[in-house]
Amino acid sequence: MIKLSIHLTIACLVGAPLILIVAKICGNAHRRISEKVQDLSAEAFEIAEETIQTIRTVRSFGNEDEELKRFETTLQQSYQVLWLQAILTAAQKWFVELAQLCMSIIMLSYGAKLVRDNHITGPDLLAFIIYQLTLGGILSDISQIYTSLMTAAGASQSVFDYLDRKPMQKPSGITQPQELQGDIEFDNVSLLYPARPNEIAIENLSFKIKSGQTCAFVGPSGSGKSTCINLLERFYDPTHGKILIDGREIHEYDHKYLHRKVAMVGQEPILFNRTIEENITYAINNNDETTMIQAAEQVNAHGFIGELINGYNTKCGQRGGHLSGGQKQRVSIARAIIRKPTILLLDEATSALDPVNERLIQDALYYKKENSESRTVLISAHRLSTIERCDKIFVIHKGHLIEQGTHDELMIIENGIYRELIRRQRMNIDDD
Repeated sequence: MIKLSIHLTIACLVGAPLILIVAKICGNAHRRISEKVQDLSAEAFEIAEETIQTIRTVRSFGNEDEELKRFETTLQQSYQVLWLQAILTAAQKWFVELAQLCMSIIMLSYGAKLVRDNHITGPDLLAFIIYQLTLGGILSDISQIYTSLMTAAGASQSVFDYLDRKPMQKPSGITQPQELQGDIEFDNVSLLYPARPNEIAIENLSFKIKSGQTCAFVGPSGSGKSTCINLLERFYDPTHGKILIDGREIHEYDHKYLHRKVAMVGQEPILFNRTIEENITYAINNNDETTMIQAAEQVNAHGFIGELINGYNTKCGQRGGHLSGGQKQRVSIARAIIRKPTILLLDEATSALDPVNERLIQDALYYKKENSESRTVLISAHRLSTIERCDKIFVIHKGHLIEQGTHDELMIIENGIYRELIRRQRMNIDDD
């Protein structure tokens, strides 16, 4: 092009920088809009999912219309942002087409003058027209591709933010001893939750639990009982101090090995929308039906499962919605003990059970030592009558270990917190 005419070359390229600048500006705007669209779409889906999962609560309060308004409001906001994106796309395309047209007019006008003045020939002008049409198409494609890339970048920004997070936990080790005894030690352990950095969950907790012991954490709500359970599952790492199992820091153990040896049943039993058999044998490669049935019998679940039409092939429903609270808890406990864990963590795991079933499960899991395979059991409980026979009881209050000992030892402490908790619960029972 330059060999034919440097003047026509300049005229042909005069609009290119302007098109690229507009593409850059519009691309950045598309990225911000795309991020907003993704945030609003995620919010709408979250509202829908939450409403469907809690539909019984929504219906019990007659709040269907308000939830629908929330959903519609979020969708309307998303629609408005998408409409803005469509206007921006149309404006960008219109500008690029207009710029190409202006470039063609300038080149033809100036080229005709050069032909009249005999500076270039007609065939040379025709060649420039072909060059300009090709260049215009290329600039249009570049503009559209850049806009699409920025839109995709905005849509995926949340994903990259998630992937780029720095892990707050120490990486898992590779230690996998042949046998795990189940000795547990907390050495001046403190924890600040990431979501509440100004609030101390537990502070300077120190205690030891011997292999095979059944111990309990008690205290008022929010005192730090569940926090101790979560730390042993490595949902969090302590801010200060060390947690040791068999004398090794917990993070030194291989992740999968640790969770084969440490099993937990939480306050809210979570079941998958699969069969009861698949839920009990979850994450177990070698499924043995006899072992599964034994685990169900041990938690007194085999009876009600056998009464179901499809037995162990009965679907549990989403989050176990087809089963009662007590049935879900028993299936969850069976899922934990089928692994034959060395350490069993029970965080209010029997709160939905009637006293008869609760007593049967307690006897089977940790009070009858011949059936418990010498496992170490840690219980977090509000119903204090369930932990009176524990080998050791730890009383936690406002994140501090206040008292520890057996039930009888704690009951003789004057003005003790445990003694007061027992007194209040017995008063409530008497009132009932």
